[in-house]
Amino acid sequence: MHGGVKVYRGAASAARAYVEADRSRVDDYYLAESSGLARRFGASPAEGVQGLGVLDGDGYEQWVAGRDPVIGLARGRLRQDSNAVRFVEITVNGPKTWSLAAALVPEVAAAYDAAQDRAAEQIIAWVAGHATTRVGPRGRQVQVPVERIEAVTVRHYTSRAGDPHRHLHLQVNARVFAGPQGQSQWRGLHTVGFRDSIEALNGIGHSAVMCDPEFRSALAAAGFALDSATGEVAELAPYVGAFSERAAQIGRNIDRCEAGWRSANPGQEPGPAVRRSWDRRAWKEARPADCP
Repeated sequence: MHGGVKVYRGAASAARAYVEADRSRVDDYYLAESSGLARRFGASPAEGVQGLGVLDGDGYEQWVAGRDPVIGLARGRLRQDSNAVRFVEITVNGPKTWSLAAALVPEVAAAYDAAQDRAAEQIIAWVAGHATTRVGPRGRQVQVPVERIEAVTVRHYTSRAGDPHRHLHLQVNARVFAGPQGQSQWRGLHTVGFRDSIEALNGIGHSAVMCDPEFRSALAAAGFALDSATGEVAELAPYVGAFSERAAQIGRNIDRCEAGWRSANPGQEPGPAVRRSWDRRAWKEARPADCP
């Protein structure tokens, strides 16, 4: 696993567009058009991780906004300004060759997806046991451990450029239940502490998938071996460069489309239809694409 922490601030509707649009034409379906693609979890230090079902687009938007996604009740006092933190996110991923192997062999794909799910739950459990919030008046605040957190995972199968890249977006809600004895309530996650934990989170995720017995068995059954030094699938390593070069090219086209659109539409957020149009144009030509 590699990558940093994304601290999301802003509108819940924009976050919904973000997870809906982070798809390629290879798997062109969206939260708004399905029965639910965001898996929801609750976790506590005492009880571990519990699955809470799936969220559709509307439920996910409520969850990001800091509300109970089922009944819509606000979780404590919610900030409404544009700088309000909604969630923190990391990506559960792996070397490119793992995704290439999954694209070639359905059994590897199923085992890899399951391994990522298990890794995500291990990460969520670790966060529940180590996350904190701050209580007390300004200038005299103290850190206290959380009693409960919520998280979701959103699965994507490709990169934005459409090359094989199976990964999970793991988002921990900024509303956590905690407080001094007898004063527990919904409060704000201490995001600085979460960000400082990125090396531990990445290490847990990578090790969980790398050592997953079902994933390793599926690779072996398909005739693949992992390089002990790099973790790459040795037989597929020579093909990484070609996929990455094309992905980088398409990514630059999409970036160009987005920059032009944002320049022409200041203060707005692109919806799924606009993002799909960028994707189609970026794929169409090897040269820089024409953009709306």
